[in-house]
Amino acid sequence: MRILQVHKDFEPLKGGGGTARHIHGLAQTLATRAHEIRVASLHPEIIKAPYQSMHASAKGLIPHIDWADVVHVHGARSKYALAGAALAKARGKPFFYTPHAFYEAHGRANAAFKAAWDRTAEKFLLEQGACTILLTDAWYGWLKDRGISAERTTIIPNCVREQDLPVPPQDTVSRLPGSPAILTIGRLDPVKRVDDVIRALALPALRNGHFHIVGRGDQREGLEALAREKGVADRVTFHGFVDDAGVARMMAGSDAFVLASEQEGLPTVLLEMLIARVPVVCTRIPGNLAIADVAGIKTTCAVGDVPALAKLLSEAGSQRIGDDAVARLKRAFTWEHRVADVLALYEKALAAQR
Repeated sequence: MRILQVHKDFEPLKGGGGTARHIHGLAQTLATRAHEIRVASLHPEIIKAPYQSMHASAKGLIPHIDWADVVHVHGARSKYALAGAALAKARGKPFFYTPHAFYEAHGRANAAFKAAWDRTAEKFLLEQGACTILLTDAWYGWLKDRGISAERTTIIPNCVREQDLPVPPQDTVSRLPGSPAILTIGRLDPVKRVDDVIRALALPALRNGHFHIVGRGDQREGLEALAREKGVADRVTFHGFVDDAGVARMMAGSDAFVLASEQEGLPTVLLEMLIARVPVVCTRIPGNLAIADVAGIKTTCAVGDVPALAKLLSEAGSQRIGDDAVARLKRAFTWEHRVADVLALYEKALAAQR
């Protein structure tokens, strides 16, 4: 089968985020099963094996769509994903859609734009494709509120490839500064609420804590200013981009991983931490709970509850992630176990066209 994956920003090995890593793992796993895979992107990291990724403008998607048997587009409210889906539909190729996450609007103009887009472009993507793959059932209410049919949907979560998981080194581990040493990884964006962790660091429960932030984004300057304002700048370190090997070392040297987001699709970084047995503290939102519940993790708090966040982080060192929890996570969220579900959707769509 020839399979085209389409995503606007595809940099899975250069800090491109969970969606890019999700596609990378899926493409690798499909390729090992003798399928031909291409990933087309406006902003690609070029990969030549075991699959091919390449740059393609929206119009430049046409030859790749003509090559493909099926087209799988990724990213909610994306003009690039819409172009890929519309071209596939026009050229008689079945398309699949994984939105990953629908983020709430910020400001009136943004809210008006998103409302109009959801009732037109998103409606097309969700109702005209062979199937929309949602990450959790939390999005069914979102669809209902907008009058969008859920008839052509199924649930397959974000997954990682087991052999790609960061493996903390067993020797020469250097502990990160702080007691506790707190780690987070992700883009610096208001939706991640990294500022809540900085505020928590200023509370007595974390007087000796140190916050290690891996990731890039426009919010960095504001977060640095907040750390100075709260008097904790000497206990907050911005590491910027760190490669997988460096992340593995930081995981081994930390006491806890924190994800304080107000919204997530289904964060693969949370999977990676729990499978590596790193204690986790996260917010009580559907995307996080979809993972935490499988692992049996109870160290969750309400979004924005800074005192609770501080308390949980101060106690995170007592958390233990056992073999049963890791096995459950691997069964539910690794491509080795879930790629067959995606392939079955592709094959069903092709069979319907014959």
